[in-house]
Amino acid sequence: MQSVFYPQSVAVVGVSAKRDNLGQNIVLNLVNFGFDGVVYAVGPKGGSFATRRIYTSILDIPGHVDLAVILVPARFVPDVLEDCGQKGIRTAIIETAGFREYSENGKQIEDRVVAIAAKYGINFIGPNCIGVINMENGFCVPFPRLTPIIRDGDVSIISQSGGVGLSIINHMAEDGIGLNKFVSAGNMLNIDSEDLLEYLIEDTGTRIIFVYLESIRDGRRLMDAARRSPKPILIFKSNIGKLGRNIAASHTASLSSDDKVVDAAFRQCGITRVRDVTTLSDYMKTLRLPALKNKRLAIISRSGGHAIVAADACELTGFQLAEFPEAFIREIETHFRASVIKLTNPLDLGDLFDLDVYHRIVQETLPQDNVDGVVFLHTSVAQEHDETKRLIRRLEALCRQYNKPVAVYLSAISAEISDIRRDSDFPIFTRIVEMFRALKLNFEHSARVAQAEGNEIAPVLAGNHQKVKQFIKNAQRQNRDLLLDEAVDVLESYGISTMRSLTATTAEEARKAADTLGYPVAMKLISEHISHKSDVGGVQLNLRDGSAVLAAYREMASCVDRAYPECVVDGVLVQPMAVGGRELIVGGRQDRQFGPVVMVGLGGIFVEIFEQATIRIAPISKHEARAMIEELSGSQILFGARGQKRFDIDAIVDTLLRVSQLLMDFPEIKELDVNPLRIFHEGEGCLALDARILL
Repeated sequence: MQSVFYPQSVAVVGVSAKRDNLGQNIVLNLVNFGFDGVVYAVGPKGGSFATRRIYTSILDIPGHVDLAVILVPARFVPDVLEDCGQKGIRTAIIETAGFREYSENGKQIEDRVVAIAAKYGINFIGPNCIGVINMENGFCVPFPRLTPIIRDGDVSIISQSGGVGLSIINHMAEDGIGLNKFVSAGNMLNIDSEDLLEYLIEDTGTRIIFVYLESIRDGRRLMDAARRSPKPILIFKSNIGKLGRNIAASHTASLSSDDKVVDAAFRQCGITRVRDVTTLSDYMKTLRLPALKNKRLAIISRSGGHAIVAADACELTGFQLAEFPEAFIREIETHFRASVIKLTNPLDLGDLFDLDVYHRIVQETLPQDNVDGVVFLHTSVAQEHDETKRLIRRLEALCRQYNKPVAVYLSAISAEISDIRRDSDFPIFTRIVEMFRALKLNFEHSARVAQAEGNEIAPVLAGNHQKVKQFIKNAQRQNRDLLLDEAVDVLESYGISTMRSLTATTAEEARKAADTLGYPVAMKLISEHISHKSDVGGVQLNLRDGSAVLAAYREMASCVDRAYPECVVDGVLVQPMAVGGRELIVGGRQDRQFGPVVMVGLGGIFVEIFEQATIRIAPISKHEARAMIEELSGSQILFGARGQKRFDIDAIVDTLLRVSQLLMDFPEIKELDVNPLRIFHEGEGCLALDARILL
């Protein structure tokens, strides 16, 4: 991967003397950004451009070439790559479009490209991408003509869309945020976003990573990389709805993923998801400040009104106002001209007009033991422009000296803000509420890094693997899903508590089963053709004697016959009625990008209506299982709110862990529902009353 960003010699293939030639732009970008290596221009017609010879073939270049940038029509790319292989070039950036995202013929060309790359051991970015930028060595090869408007910095970008990536770079330039590396990943035929992410996590020049994704190839690898990263990772994931999928398919041949699963996965591994460029910019700024290690802030404001807005934002985002010692307040008072403002936190500097005093107050505030960071709100007037620039430089120095964040909000005309940003790369915020939200991210990231070494490992639980495997093989042989009684047996095989039950294939057998189990009983339909039994009268509850069982069986058979005349009924499951407790749903499924996903929700049959469920990517730890329960709206009921008796949270956690293990052990299970899971009071456990397993 190093050769993608640090080549010593580059061949740009697709250069001609024609005025509208895009290959020329690549050569000029390398020149304008000060690339410190050798550049060769290559094009079939030869000639010269910008005092450089245009070689007719890569094979004609006299010296060694580290990397080839290829921008020729798609049909010629395989031949160019063949020449690269023969020349000994092992790294390429294929910017050409017109492959699988365009047509079936493009897919065939793509297959040839992959085969040739494998033959010679060539690693490549693309195709269908804009290219790569490395500000450290001036390596800049996008085909649009660029000007070096952005400063060298510590933010690196991976973008599946070149256009989105360049727009982010423009926005960063406006906000004074420096770039380190940029790569447009395109169709990711060879080097993919996970490869690039793993490289940037180790890259010394990169401090913050932003990724724009339209698809996720290997969700588990993405999560594993993010978990290992000490650096903050911000991701904008698009292509989340039906309208975007059609465009994405023709843009970068992308596949969509369930957006709720993406959300859960990102939270689980510490990735911060952003959904707009303004939030992204604010996050990039605050993450470049020192880590905010606790929640106690000092707010220092030139304006009393801004101080009130900041105090509200502080509370809404979960921060606290640090309490100033009396001696500190008395010291600050000595700087004021008159005692017309009561000094507290927020500290209103409305009676002061000396920016040197502002600096001294911040300098005296930062060392306070109970102050974890400072929010400084400054309103600048035109005649103070130079003083404001000097003040911000001095605040930056204090920030570094005390290793505590100083978040600076500046109210000024846009031209003044732009000038200050050009003069310094210290983060400047222009929106108070958004600044506090960004500081919250800073705090959450520092807390995550501090806790990373103590992360709990997901336990490995034993189950009767052979028994479950046999159930699945039998069902697959008959081309069906598991029947209700089989699904219940699978749960029992993995240590999940179930209600004692008996099966029956006739009304009389059902009555005898009920007599054995004891009344009242529940009776549930067993059929491979019907998954939602209650929708067709396939669940009969609270049957109190034998005659009720017989009548319920006949009614169930009649309802099924009317709704599904072709349906085969395999029998019924008879269970004692569960008394007391509350109903939950526990389950999971296989996701295309992330694999097994575990879910818990409140309300049994109502979960689909209220959508009250939380999810995690398996395997899960005890801590994660408990967090899933706590995140549910209304979970306070389970934990014993307002003096009520607490429910058996440990039993729910154990069930979630066992469902997680079952899904990990058997990827053949497409979907699994335990619905309802009846949860009882603390120490009394829980019972799976019904189950559905689809293969």
